[in-house]
Amino acid sequence: MNRVQCENAARNFPGCDFVITLPPERTEARLLQLTDMQVIDAAQRRTPDRLRPDEIAAWDPALFDAQCGDHIRSLVAQTHPDLIFITGDIIYGSFDDAGSTFCWFCRFMDSLGIPWAPVFGNHDNESKKGTAWQCAQFEESEFCLFRRGSVSGNGNYTVGIAAGGSLIRVLHMTDSNGCRGAADEEALRTAGIFPDQLAQIRTNTEKITAAQGRKVPAFMAFHIPVKEFADAELEKGYRTESRENYTIGVDVPAADGDFGCSFEKFHFNPITVENFLPFLRENHIDGVFAGHYHSINTCIRWEGVRWVFGLKTGQYDYHIPGQLGGTLIEVRSADFTVRHVPALVPFSPFPGKSSIFRNFFAEE
Repeated sequence: MNRVQCENAARNFPGCDFVITLPPERTEARLLQLTDMQVIDAAQRRTPDRLRPDEIAAWDPALFDAQCGDHIRSLVAQTHPDLIFITGDIIYGSFDDAGSTFCWFCRFMDSLGIPWAPVFGNHDNESKKGTAWQCAQFEESEFCLFRRGSVSGNGNYTVGIAAGGSLIRVLHMTDSNGCRGAADEEALRTAGIFPDQLAQIRTNTEKITAAQGRKVPAFMAFHIPVKEFADAELEKGYRTESRENYTIGVDVPAADGDFGCSFEKFHFNPITVENFLPFLRENHIDGVFAGHYHSINTCIRWEGVRWVFGLKTGQYDYHIPGQLGGTLIEVRSADFTVRHVPALVPFSPFPGKSSIFRNFFAEE
């Protein structure tokens, strides 16, 4: 289904901006989360010393397929998703003042022929092309399910998944703001999810519940994690004062089907949303998906919610060597499962900017 078809389908489902309708024989849906591709065009760097020589050679637009596109094709071939949703940092906007990388990504995603729903990360809007231009590229892409909206941020909308004439799940895509290097005031906001954004989700939930005559389970997806992601790992005993880094099931026993690893601290304060847990319960949200931290890919069940860091998809910037890919969510009635899916294509063994590789590469 393309954007127009999904918009037309939404007319029968109040509270949804877009709806993906499964074939009659299907009652289960597959959603693929991508996050933090961070595609860069080395030739558009703003300062000559911004990249190492090996990075300049690697990040030529002629190599975008090898550096990013092939990774995503591998994930799609493994998972056959009904919807791809993207939790931000598609590009580094400071390497895309001409907008050509952003356009390449939109064309690439459309070439897959699968509905895709993005939100911005904290780096996308750094491009001098401006946020309004970027939103227009999303909204003009054939298979992109994006709506800029009229509340805080740029990109707050609801996608429904329908089977047999009923919604089986909805996904609230939410802008977590926080682009400190934005080229225009429309994106230059403190990181946060604000009351008018939450109010929009409440309104959509009320419409969905009334139209469906029942509570429809929901997901929420954004880029920068909320404080509850940190609370979950502490409350479950995964992170302690003596155990800063961990792999669930290796360094500490897994509980409740939890998995993943954490090799970095929250390097600045997570988003605090007042009364966020009650908000999730009131709006039937039992899965929250984020990105932003490249060396955390945990999935932790806490307070009746799955708190999921998507597996980093792109090679640029620091990451866990050998762990790049996507996250598959399989929705079955009111239940769902989550698992990370590695990209089965070659990629560089070295993270781009990890401090552990400082002085490892020659500067010239």
